[in-house]
Amino acid sequence: MKTLKLISDRLFSTSAAGLYMLLFALAIGAATFIENDFGTSSARKLVFNAWWMELLMALFGGAILVNIFRFRMVQQKKWAVLSFHAAILVILTGAAVTRYFGFEGMMHIREGGQADFFLSSETYLNFEAKVNDRTFRFVEPVYFATLGNNHFEGEYLLGGKEIAVEVTDFMPNPEETLMADPQGGAVLQIVIGGANGREEYYLQEGQRSNIRGTIFNFTPQESPQAFNIRLQEGKPYFTAPTVFVQTQMATQQTDTLAPGMYHPLRLRSLYSSGNQSFVFAQFTDKARVDIQSSGVKMESSSMAGIKVRVSSGGQTSEEYVYGMPGVEGQQRVFTAGNVQLAIAYGARRIKLPFSLRLRDFILEKYPGTNSASSYASEVTLQDPRSGLVRDQRIYMNHILNYGGYRFFQSSFDQDELGTYLSVNHDWWGTWISYLGYAILTIGMALTFFHKKSRFRQLSENLKAMKQLNKVLIMCIFAAASAWPSAVRADSPAAIPSVSIEHAQRFGLLVMQDHRGRMKPMNTYAGEIVRKLSRKESLFGLNAEQIILSMVAAPNDWYQRPLIKMGKHEKTKALIPASGPLASYADFFDKEGQYILGDQVRLAYNTPEKDRGVFEKEMIKLDEKINICNMVFSGTFFKAFPVPGHSENLWEGPQQNHQHEQNEAATPAQQFFEVYRSALQNGMTSGDWSKADLLVDELSRYQIKNGRAVMPSNVKIKAEIWLNQLNIFSRLGKIYGLLGLAFLGLLFWGVFKPGFQSVWPGKILTGIFFTAFAFHLLGLGLRWYVSGRAPWSNGYESMIYIGFTTTLAGIIFGRKSVGSLAATNILAATILMVAGLSWLDPEITPLVPVLKSYWLTIHVSLEAGSYGFLMLGALIGAINLIFMVFRTRSNADNVNRIIREMTMISEMTLIGGLVMVSVGTYLGGVWANESWGRYWGWDAKETWALVTILVYAFILHMRFIPGLKSEYAFNVASLFGWATVIMTYFGVNYYLSGLHSYATGDPAPIPPSIFYAIITLTVISLLAFWRNRQYGKV
Repeated sequence: MKTLKLISDRLFSTSAAGLYMLLFALAIGAATFIENDFGTSSARKLVFNAWWMELLMALFGGAILVNIFRFRMVQQKKWAVLSFHAAILVILTGAAVTRYFGFEGMMHIREGGQADFFLSSETYLNFEAKVNDRTFRFVEPVYFATLGNNHFEGEYLLGGKEIAVEVTDFMPNPEETLMADPQGGAVLQIVIGGANGREEYYLQEGQRSNIRGTIFNFTPQESPQAFNIRLQEGKPYFTAPTVFVQTQMATQQTDTLAPGMYHPLRLRSLYSSGNQSFVFAQFTDKARVDIQSSGVKMESSSMAGIKVRVSSGGQTSEEYVYGMPGVEGQQRVFTAGNVQLAIAYGARRIKLPFSLRLRDFILEKYPGTNSASSYASEVTLQDPRSGLVRDQRIYMNHILNYGGYRFFQSSFDQDELGTYLSVNHDWWGTWISYLGYAILTIGMALTFFHKKSRFRQLSENLKAMKQLNKVLIMCIFAAASAWPSAVRADSPAAIPSVSIEHAQRFGLLVMQDHRGRMKPMNTYAGEIVRKLSRKESLFGLNAEQIILSMVAAPNDWYQRPLIKMGKHEKTKALIPASGPLASYADFFDKEGQYILGDQVRLAYNTPEKDRGVFEKEMIKLDEKINICNMVFSGTFFKAFPVPGHSENLWEGPQQNHQHEQNEAATPAQQFFEVYRSALQNGMTSGDWSKADLLVDELSRYQIKNGRAVMPSNVKIKAEIWLNQLNIFSRLGKIYGLLGLAFLGLLFWGVFKPGFQSVWPGKILTGIFFTAFAFHLLGLGLRWYVSGRAPWSNGYESMIYIGFTTTLAGIIFGRKSVGSLAATNILAATILMVAGLSWLDPEITPLVPVLKSYWLTIHVSLEAGSYGFLMLGALIGAINLIFMVFRTRSNADNVNRIIREMTMISEMTLIGGLVMVSVGTYLGGVWANESWGRYWGWDAKETWALVTILVYAFILHMRFIPGLKSEYAFNVASLFGWATVIMTYFGVNYYLSGLHSYATGDPAPIPPSIFYAIITLTVISLLAFWRNRQYGKV
């Protein structure tokens, strides 16, 4: 009994619980790298669905349960802590129910069609056996992946016949290759046009295969329902059960071939019959087909090959069977003894007790574009059990919930005549998890207000401590406004320019971009210049002046360097520009041929997942050339509303119009030519009156014909004001100066404790609060201008994280000079990163799935938590630096500062952990309400969970012997920030998944990252050494 209690105490101790958290975080973090290299199936097989992961979850849950009783949380009325830990148990229970009892899949319906089944997301071996004129059908669940054990064995007794089935090999991404072989047999290459383009298949003599619904039989035994092929004098002939039309590709000659008789099989001829259409591209009389893997990573749409051996009656047949998740596999027929066994690998049909009929599929687009704003399926639910017939509309974030099944709008057919509905059956798992989320939220809310919570204890301890000494330091604020906001190139001579006054008037006009967003020309001109050159101005001209000058005098701009070049060596070899910017003319040879033409075509033809850095650079440069063409030709000038257009289309002067010679030009073309002439006249004479008059006339035309989609004058001016203020760029400089000032004040207070001054600190704090108010104003303006929450793209999320960083500093550290120093330095760094060239501050409309209030809250909390956690990391770094410079003479003062800042850091981490936890599960709620899966182990959500686990461990370190010191806490809070960096940047640019941009070649890791890690490690070791000298801190 004592031994059992000892084992129980060890397995479920606080230290063991901490170990389980770290092992869990390490395992799922490693799984994201497995997924990146080998596919989701390998990650699930080795980690997420592995037996040892289930054991780890059971031990973790057991440790939480035991510690609830060990720490007497109920008796001591620690309701905040009790709620939090009980919620984890409920969430683990919900996850287990989903894991073992939930299932999902995809339903496809065409308009006018009806479906009472869907295809499973899990994979199966689907068997159909024919024994003694009897047919047997059954399935076996399997999970094959690139990594792990893929062996499968099954023995069956069917109609008195024993059949053994064994899977001996798994091949990811199989690719058939035709090889000449004197010992081989005849082989035909069949080409079919599939959804992804040209699909090639090989049919060997003696083989029978079902390819895209057509049964090809190249065996001596003729099949009445198959396309039968046989050799006569070494040449292929065929007979078919239906009439086929033969079209010779070279001459386009067509022949109608009667069924039931043999015809010569002609190569490179199209054979068509009903929905069947294929070409025999090649025939080889002596060859073999080799199968090789083209890559180890299994994507969601990757084909897999499994080598199956079927044995019966002493005979064995072995072949590859091909299939993929979510698709019914193609049957491969095995003959062994007197048994014919057809095996398919892929999804299986799951029957529903009711059906859905698609009455209509509706696609709504942004004004004047082909971009989907929303799409919906108008369906009729029919349940024969109750006689129910009900019309229902399913669209993004609005589901059909019936009979325990939930249907979500997932996708649609390219011709917009069919829909894909994601189907989920997990009622109990969903609501148990939701209950856990609710309890978790209650517990986290109590953390801030319950008197026995750790947060309140820290708050009371801080109030009891003396404030830091403050000393005089000078602060220069005006330098920030004088700091240049954009780097300007030297202004060459003789560049045509437009007056600033007219450019400003032009900037007030409204236009419609390719996504359908209505915006002032001021915004659009800035976006064009930034996309071309990654600068806000060039040659001393602002964006509107540049655009108008390019319109009026395109010849003067052909040789001007204005296009930002790529960095790939192949790109430099193609376009040998002398500097970072290339001219438009650099992209054309002496004959006027586009130099990048062939490379761009190859890049676009490369599947997106396979595009590397070079292909992406080609596509980006091609986009920039197209933008230049749009500006030179005036096509960009989509400022002319089409009167009475049903989709509120606005057009440009050259857009979608191919006019005959006797056809009148459109108003847009007429205006543009007159306006171009007025611009040219103004640039030579300096008289801008006619150009001003034309702009005013166009403004009135827009109001008259485009009022339905035009933003208000107030919103237009607000957007221009936001552009001109350049608030976030200037705030970055102000925060940087404030951070240096507070840091100087802090160090002076540490090493000169006798000298006091209150006023410098108050002045700096006042400036900081003013900067925070402007930060809030900028976010508010962006929200008002875009009509949505301002954290929907990379740039916005960064400026929002900067805002939450300053908010955390105000809430938790406004009375600590060290905390304010860390807050300002961190905010300045974040805003500086936001201004880097690879973040684009463009306000764009949302795609349909992102239009959800759940998503708005999820992103705001998730991104906001990063500011809190990063602030804790910076405070940890400052504390370690203080430990390094601690001496006998200042030890007491430094220790007091470290203790105070450590408590502030812990409070900040608690706030950050609450936000990231709530934000993560709200992301699950959004995903569940959008496509029926609240957790799918996507890399982003996985690393968000890693962040939660790591910071939960950091906050529990005070219960673990050997990790209770403030030194250990500060080191952990500093390096724990690595999980935040991985969640925000690493997943986006180095891993694959829904949130990833790392297709093809990932961006190289900057050397500065390694230098920073080495530096922080050295600081931590020095702090450890000094900490041993001057007491445990």
